[in-house]
Amino acid sequence: MMCFGMRDIQGAGPYCDVMQAPSPADSGKIIKLGIRNETFREYVKRNYRTPIAQYYGIVQDGLHRARHLFRGLKRPLMLADDTDADKNVLIYAWRSEIDFVWVGSRHDGNPEQRVPQPNRVFVVIVRQEPPNEYDVCGSIERWNWIEEDPQLRHAPIEHEKRYGENLWSI
Repeated sequence: MMCFGMRDIQGAGPYCDVMQAPSPADSGKIIKLGIRNETFREYVKRNYRTPIAQYYGIVQDGLHRARHLFRGLKRPLMLADDTDADKNVLIYAWRSEIDFVWVGSRHDGNPEQRVPQPNRVFVVIVRQEPPNEYDVCGSIERWNWIEEDPQLRHAPIEHEKRYGENLWSI
């Protein structure tokens, strides 16, 4: 598996990388989140070079910058036998000052820093899980840019239609 990055990865068990993030219960407290090996492998397999660059440039050390945390998707989501998987999704959101794109080929390219498009926020979607033997409380599933809500700075547009509860905003 290819786990290259801007900082050394901190893998543990089934996780390619583990990082700190604000807690759903209290934005001032820290929890651990991880990206599972199979999730990262899928990004590599699909040749998602720019999202991989964004992972290393924004997600890996940027979750502590989140300004909002939402819980729940307002659309059905099933995961394995869990028909209520949409309720255990966390959405971290903030306006990142930087963006990254992958320049070059998969094997000899590099992440390159860019200025993000205006009026966009970065979101990281996490599947919340009970803490495990690695003290990880959730798996990072996706991340992307989305239009910013004009009424609530650093939040995704129509967040009240997309997501369930706003756990905190700072």
